[in-house]
Amino acid sequence: LSTCLLSGFLNVGDDEIIEDEDDAADGFAPGAEGTHLENSGWSSRTRAVAKYLQTLFDKEDLHGRQNLHLDNILAGKTRKEASRMFFETLVLKSRDYVHVEQPKPFGNIILQPRTKLMKTDF
Repeated sequence: LSTCLLSGFLNVGDDEIIEDEDDAADGFAPGAEGTHLENSGWSSRTRAVAKYLQTLFDKEDLHGRQNLHLDNILAGKTRKEASRMFFETLVLKSRDYVHVEQPKPFGNIILQPRTKLMKTDF
């Protein structure tokens, strides 16, 4: 996914985000390949950010790196896009899809993938 695509789904209006209605059983069922994300109350924006991060982590892994810096992801983004990305990152953190660390106050935020992120089909 390109950064242009990231801007695209971060700029979709809130009234255009379709929420799934079923949020039973944590929303996960084992699939043939990894974990399949069922209709679980996830917004389409959260799914898109998860897929985007999944792609970025795959690319970083090829270079032997295990983490991403949120500052690098948000370079060139508007304040609105950055705040939406930050929010979706917190949603993914609360559901244990990413590990988030900020070593210093107001410092860069480091993201690391959890197994659930890398094995889920969004």
